[in-house]
Amino acid sequence: MQKKKAVIGGVAAAAVVVGLGSWWAVDAAVETQTTERGTCGGATWELSAEAEDGGTEVGAELQSVGPGELWDVEVLRDNTSLLAGERTTDEDGEIDVDVFASGNPGDATYEVTFTPADGEPCTGSLGG
Repeated sequence: MQKKKAVIGGVAAAAVVVGLGSWWAVDAAVETQTTERGTCGGATWELSAEAEDGGTEVGAELQSVGPGELWDVEVLRDNTSLLAGERTTDEDGEIDVDVFASGNPGDATYEVTFTPADGEPCTGSLGG
């Protein structure tokens, strides 16, 4: 009978350890991705940073009024340009860019600026 209680106790302890390990893994995953959203003019933007392959994948999206609009896009990591250039909104009025950066998502401040050909810049930031 003592042996049976010991086995049951061991199984219960193992279940607690596995449960705690799963909770930690989920909690760590939540902390490795951050997202900010906002609006400016007639557009909405989203900027995200997610841990990936030993670095950070930075994603920037713009939802504008319509297709075929020309925008200047710049993505910065701590004031250093990761991506800069012109993009045209797709058939859904969207621009979607991704860039890879070193370090972890929480180690830096990320900023995206979308500037339409005829209008004011739309800037969003994340971190810091």
